[in-house]
Amino acid sequence: MAMLPGFERPRIIQFESALEYAFLCLMLVREDVHHIWEQPTAVPYIDAGGQPVSHVFDFLVTKACGERIAVAIKPMERVIGRNFVSELERVAAATPKHFADRVMLITDRHLDRRAAAEAARQLARSRPALTEVAA
Repeated sequence: MAMLPGFERPRIIQFESALEYAFLCLMLVREDVHHIWEQPTAVPYIDAGGQPVSHVFDFLVTKACGERIAVAIKPMERVIGRNFVSELERVAAATPKHFADRVMLITDRHLDRRAAAEAARQLARSRPALTEVAA
């Protein structure tokens, strides 16, 4: 179970990969993170072929200052192989300002694995229920 200032009560935060878990651990130990919404509402946009589609971000992070960041988390090989940066640029252009102030791409090359491991250890010491759910 995780608890942030923006949560009414502790809750389970879902994640789908080790990369998402590493990012989540880093966010949960930060003092400036107020709320995290996993798999938030889909954002409709027009793809490169002109078709209407939608994108679901991995997380929507709200900072204590009120800034909302829509986060896409992908392995770098998928980013390159699927030309995901171009897709994410279209998604970002279509993302309403009331949903997110900005869009961020996180890859395995962006995350500091040592810092994420330390954050996971810190969470295990201070919030053991989170690691029990994740195991």
